[in-house]
Amino acid sequence: MKRQTSLRKNLLGNVLLVMIIQLILLGFVIQLMEQPSLWIMGILLLGNAAIVIAVFSALNPIKDVLLALDIGVNSFNDKDFSITIDNQQYSEFSLIIDTYNNLAKIMRDERMAIYQRELLLDTVIQSTPVALILTNNHDHIVYSNLAAKNLLNQKKALEGMKFADIYQHMPQALMEATANKQDGLITEKLNDETIVYHFNYQSFTLNKQQHNLYLYKNLTSDMSRKESEIWKQVIRLISHELNNSLAPISSLTNSAKKIIGSGENQHMLPDMLDTISRRSAHLHQFIEQYAHFARLPQPNKAVIELRPFIQTISQLCAVETVTRFEAETLFCDPAQIEQVLINLIKNAKESGSALDGILLNVYQTAEQITFEVTDQGKGMTEQQLLQALLPFYTTKSKGTGVGLALCNEIVIAHGGKLKLENRKEGGLGVSFILGLNQAKKTTQ
Repeated sequence: MKRQTSLRKNLLGNVLLVMIIQLILLGFVIQLMEQPSLWIMGILLLGNAAIVIAVFSALNPIKDVLLALDIGVNSFNDKDFSITIDNQQYSEFSLIIDTYNNLAKIMRDERMAIYQRELLLDTVIQSTPVALILTNNHDHIVYSNLAAKNLLNQKKALEGMKFADIYQHMPQALMEATANKQDGLITEKLNDETIVYHFNYQSFTLNKQQHNLYLYKNLTSDMSRKESEIWKQVIRLISHELNNSLAPISSLTNSAKKIIGSGENQHMLPDMLDTISRRSAHLHQFIEQYAHFARLPQPNKAVIELRPFIQTISQLCAVETVTRFEAETLFCDPAQIEQVLINLIKNAKESGSALDGILLNVYQTAEQITFEVTDQGKGMTEQQLLQALLPFYTTKSKGTGVGLALCNEIVIAHGGKLKLENRKEGGLGVSFILGLNQAKKTTQ
């Protein structure tokens, strides 16, 4: 390895050399004083030329280092971090050159780490069964995965294509949901087979440009498994309830027949008949709840006065209400939303909470109204929270598992989602959000 020298020493050596040359030239000048002046001029020019050569010789290393730095920094613009500078001549340049080399190494390592992460992320996205399509503000596809190609029945890369031109290859229901950017479960019947997709659309800004993300998940097998589980659960639950009601009815009927046949203990017949009537009424109510869940109609939305609506619920359920909203109207099906709130308040009262610990809170955030029912009961476990909204799931000994599921169906039909969470101060909070925009459009 070549040993570094000091630029200061090099410059000093060049200056001393020039001084020596000048002294030598001065000696010649003294000897040639009696010679023609042309000789004197030539010697002086020769001396100046020597000075210039010496200075340029000293500045050459500086020029070389600056040129190398310029090339290296410009390479950063081309995302090339591979250039390093070798400084083996002057120690004064060590600091700046080492700084540049360290910076290049950091950027090179960071780029490699980013590349590895991008490769890992791309591998995961390409392997996922969820079809993913990302478009720019001109509706051209900028990113997609293998599942998206299969969904669109395309063999070549989708990048660069106009999405509106190729989503026509989707099933009809899925194509309409995509065109309308309408989230939710999409059911399509193809070749006597029912296919269920969950479609999700999101819009966001990236590099000051709007981008659109479309996600399609095939839930057919998952829904089939879940449907089978629910049917089994329904059959078990209905069988249990039928047996609980029919067994005593059958037993009491046989006993009543014996009493009538024997003519003895006639005074027991009214009690027996009352019991049979009660069990029959309970069985009718049980069946009617399930029938009501299955027959839930689409909401008949209308613009209603919000404050009188809340006051009616408060008086009907005898519960404390806190309101913080400025909106005067709400666009909803008043009968269905009233049913939801009555159900939630009824559940709160059955949670073990004191009546004064139950609160109906209605407040406004931007263009949304939030309804929240809180209590001071025992709350729910994590497992119960996960399953509470599933049809026919219940935590009550005499529950049917229809109430919360029915409430959730109503809220979903209104464009919302029921949310359950344990409160830090104890008890459960159940809330849902309804938008105000539709009401404004209707009243204009």
